[in-house]
Amino acid sequence: MFILIEDRAEIRKAQSDLEATIRREFPTTEIRDIGWQGGRQPQAKVCTDGIYWFWSSDHKNTVPNPRRLNWFGRMGDGRGVAIAVEVNTSYAGRNDSIAGFFARNTKNGRTYLFHSGRVGGGAEGVKKDALVAWSDLELQPIYASDGSHKEGILVMPVTGRGAVRPAIAYIQAIIEFKAAVRNGDTKTGKALRKERRLREYFDEFFGRKKGKAVAREIDYVSRHGEVVKALHHWRKRKGLVAGQRVVKTALLDLGISQGTELIEAYEVKTSAARGDIYTGIGQLTVHAKSRNCSRTLVIPADDALAPDLAAALERNNIHLKLYRLTETQVTLV
Repeated sequence: MFILIEDRAEIRKAQSDLEATIRREFPTTEIRDIGWQGGRQPQAKVCTDGIYWFWSSDHKNTVPNPRRLNWFGRMGDGRGVAIAVEVNTSYAGRNDSIAGFFARNTKNGRTYLFHSGRVGGGAEGVKKDALVAWSDLELQPIYASDGSHKEGILVMPVTGRGAVRPAIAYIQAIIEFKAAVRNGDTKTGKALRKERRLREYFDEFFGRKKGKAVAREIDYVSRHGEVVKALHHWRKRKGLVAGQRVVKTALLDLGISQGTELIEAYEVKTSAARGDIYTGIGQLTVHAKSRNCSRTLVIPADDALAPDLAAALERNNIHLKLYRLTETQVTLV
């Protein structure tokens, strides 16, 4: 899981590490004019490996949206270079109008530079969904301090040997995508169908409706423990036979054991978004090891479950239990 870095000092450290890493792997400095539609940065000192380039600078004086500029592109003949992608970052907090950001992987503790996927270039059709679909890029969910999440493309780790290689791949993917847009390749029926399927998939994965995050007045994420407690009471009311007991571990929300064997397993999710269902299926499959163990996924009653996900649950013999939240209680239905 990736956690958005919002602290000013941590962002500063991540930016410093990023620049040091790129300068190590792009060891040559050249003076070039950086151009874009409607403007240019003259006599910029870019770092390069001879093929790709990087330039960074502060952009915070007399601007409404201060940010650190991180520009990437490919070298060419002549004095000028064009920007392939801007992965600019905010100085503090979360700012979704700025396309770049840093996030930490909770498993390995490493910090990564991410990009929203929003790309410029002036041409009609140069847009995020088309880029992700055409280039087969992977969107990751990144969680913020308030429990919300955003989606992003991993550009590179800010430290480590070979750290710039994924950034180079991303730069080249964007360059090739923009060329495909100019050639009309992204407007074919096949390309448009792929883009539409991808957006439908990620709308489900990130728990969206019509491209916007599902709005809930009640915070389901923070109420997870309350749902597990209600599930515990519900299962005890159903009754236990001699030798059975309710169990709970860090890896499983609730279970019923018969002696040393787990005979029932329950996993609670706070949405029916694709990512949550994938995780729930995996947890129940891994931790309910016996074929005779009954597996149940517990999800909100008002979340629509995609047909292929419902079919997957049935195929894997996973039962479904629904719940509803109000401000004061949990009801299992």
